[in-house]
This record gives sequence, structure tokens and C-alpha cells, in this order.
Amino acid sequence: MVRTVYYASVSLDGFTADDVTGPEENRGFRVAESPANAGAVVMGAGTYGRLQRQVEETGSPVWDCPPGPVWVYTHHEFPGIPGADIMFVRGPVDEFAADISDSANGGDVWLRGAGLAGQYLHHGLLDELRLVVHPVLLGQGRSLLPPAAARSAVLLSSLPSADGSVRLCYGIRAGRER
Repeated sequence: MVRTVYYASVSLDGFTADDVTGPEENRGFRVAESPANAGAVVMGAGTYGRLQRQVEETGSPVWDCPPGPVWVYTHHEFPGIPGADIMFVRGPVDEFAADISDSANGGDVWLRGAGLAGQYLHHGLLDELRLVVHPVLLGQGRSLLPPAAARSAVLLSSLPSADGSVRLCYGIRAGRER
């Protein structure tokens, strides 16, 4: 069964590290794991743009996505990344969800980016939310998820780390709730 999973690092006050916070706040504030069972990766234009800049700045042809298809939702024109299997798509997330799941070849679909994860949640397409909660208060930044749709979540696992962070995995219940 293909699952759609959003991996994110978040502060205690609910912000993800992004361009709003300075480099000193970003140190050590990243998702520490790359999903080994990701069959496909989905991201929005902002996330792709940041990853592309990192590849250009480091001069490295390697980027931090597992091998396999990468789907980018965008209204912009972007160059590809050498050696990466990237498909640029335009349209609502539910229009491409079945094709993306098929392209994962039985692996999970890994979502990257809060805005896109919010859209998947809104359309009832998000199966799991995997968080690394860091013991820091950022006070600003991008929210973990934008307002989307009310849903219940079930805690599947929790694991404290020596650095004070906690890894949490939640299953998202399908269907709209009030």
C-alpha cells in the first residue's frame, strides 16, 4: 500500500526552519532522516527552488532526494537537476495524486513543503505526518501546516532523542471532520 507521508522538522512553537530564520537558528534544525522507502517525492516550487539553489551553490550534482521520480507543482519555469527524474506539473494536487502514487512503485510518496502538505491534507490525500520536534522556540517562520481541513490524527509512534528532540509519527484519518 502506497502511503503519502509529510516529513518535517518543527520548533516547539510550531514553525519550520526556512528562509525567514537566519543561519544561526537553522543549524541542526532539519529533518534528520530521508525516508528509505520513498518511491516518489512531491514538492512545490518554493521547496524545489531552495534545493536547486543549494545544488548550484555547492557545485555538487547531488541533491537530498532519494532516487526515483520527483514531482514538482509549479507555475514557474525551472531548469532540471542533472541525473534527477523530475516532472513539473500544474494543476490541483488531486488531479495528479493517482499518477504520483503509481510512479512510486509500491514505495511511499514523500511530501516536501508545508504548503503542498496542507493541500494534500485538505484533499484527504495525506496518510502520515512524521515530525521531529526540536527543543527551540523560533518565534517566527513558516507554520508546520497552513490552515487546511480539520482532521483527527492518531499517534503511531514517539521516540525521544538525546539532543532533546522528539520524533513523532501520526496517522491521519480520512474524511472531513468538524
